[in-house]
Amino acid sequence: MIELIELKKEELMKNRGYTATLSAGYHMLADNFKAIFRHIWAYALVFALVMGAWTVFETNFENPENLEMTAMMGVKLLVAVIAVIVVAIAFSARATMLLNEQSMRWNVGRVTKLLGFSILLSIILSLVILALVFYTGGAESAATAAAAAEGAEIEAMQPNAAIGLVQMFFVVGVVIILALIFYLPFLYTVPKYLVETESKLFPTLFGKYGRGLRHWGYIFVCMLLLSLCIGVCSIILMLPMYVVQMVQRLNQVGMLGGDESGLPSWFGWLNFGVSTVTYFVYSFISLIELFVCYYIYGSIETRHREKQLIKTE
Repeated sequence: MIELIELKKEELMKNRGYTATLSAGYHMLADNFKAIFRHIWAYALVFALVMGAWTVFETNFENPENLEMTAMMGVKLLVAVIAVIVVAIAFSARATMLLNEQSMRWNVGRVTKLLGFSILLSIILSLVILALVFYTGGAESAATAAAAAEGAEIEAMQPNAAIGLVQMFFVVGVVIILALIFYLPFLYTVPKYLVETESKLFPTLFGKYGRGLRHWGYIFVCMLLLSLCIGVCSIILMLPMYVVQMVQRLNQVGMLGGDESGLPSWFGWLNFGVSTVTYFVYSFISLIELFVCYYIYGSIETRHREKQLIKTE
């Protein structure tokens, strides 16, 4: 049985400007917050608890002394990663129900496919960056810089190392910019895939990719403005969590170096509590990103239909 949620929504298929798109996404969350909270709070809480446990795990690493400890740490890491992925899929699917009014099971399937697609793209992009770094001599330049820093043939090695590192960072920067250009059109095709129930994964993501690319500037400005707004809120919200995590990491580094722990026994619980509360609150703030992409899709779709209508007249 599909759980229907009555939300106050602005008209989806409407040609909007940058600020109007952001405003529509914000009002969709603000005007329906009580209904959204009732619909999603349990999933947000589980997500926050798992992320809180993850922060404790990744800031409390140990230096393995043998192969058995290394294997055990690998198993723990794998379990933690799987747990994070599962709760992220469940939370995202629950949130997507607000847009397409499909069942939870249906949305889990779609979100899982999108996650697998995004992981595959990230792996390919990472391999491209690594290949370009090695192709431009980045690894050799980094090794030369390290040797120069230790005083080996300083006069001969430092200039070449500096030039090589600058070249490497330039190539990586260009790749990142190209990746940004490449990824932004998916902010149109992904909501299209989630909202249009008859759509297929690859025909939608790549078949309609050109349409999103033609509106790249519109998507870029919308996401830039959104990032600035959410970025300020995120810095304020996450500052306590970052401070607590930094203190625990520095203490852990000292312990790995042979020092005794300088933190009380309850500090790990403090890290867990602060992280859990932070992620719980942020999970609702992050819904604005989903809603803004939803209206980006509606605006681009409307512009395309209006353009097609003009051609047929």
